[in-house]
Amino acid sequence: MSLNFALSSFITFFIIVDPIVNVPLFRAFLSDLDQKTRQKMVKKAVIVAAVVLVIFTLAGNTIFHFLGIEMYSFRIAGGIILLIIAIEMLLGRRPGTKTSAAEEEESMQSEDLVVTPLAVPLLTGPGAITTGIVLFDTASGITDQVLLFAVIGLVYLLSYFILSRSEKVFDSLGHTGTMVIVRIMGLLVAAIAIQFMITGIEEAVVDFMVVLV
Repeated sequence: MSLNFALSSFITFFIIVDPIVNVPLFRAFLSDLDQKTRQKMVKKAVIVAAVVLVIFTLAGNTIFHFLGIEMYSFRIAGGIILLIIAIEMLLGRRPGTKTSAAEEEESMQSEDLVVTPLAVPLLTGPGAITTGIVLFDTASGITDQVLLFAVIGLVYLLSYFILSRSEKVFDSLGHTGTMVIVRIMGLLVAAIAIQFMITGIEEAVVDFMVVLV
């Protein structure tokens, strides 16, 4: 169970964080900087993104309990968000839940891009936070929970490796290659979104039936 959980979590997080689709954006934001400075900023952005995701993953259930929100409600809502992201990816559009064109233009004029938009929402957006909270709740024990955070670390480590070499990655893939990968990942995100919603609906029905009985 732990190995399967770790593998499925890794695939899910890598698809949702999607460092490959972020390559052109990071390349555009950091194009005026030298290689050493670019790598330094990417490193900071990845660390901030990972910390934010870990915090929300740990605190998610506590926040829901405080607000009186059932987990199945969040699964359904999260599934809808992921489905919207997936549809935008399948259509070859930049996910609107990540960052808007206006936000990008404003951020290009900012001296500090690390927190916004590089870390949040490009690397850790609503999709990643939703996935983290849902997977943490799905974990069957402390071993799965530890593996989940190890997976998060591994995904962001790979993201750093890819994004710190964004120039080479983009030149290798090109615009067409990048869009092909984006659409393939969009299809996988759609499948994950549907599964989130199905699980949430099943849990809601069971809870409703228990109340009736």
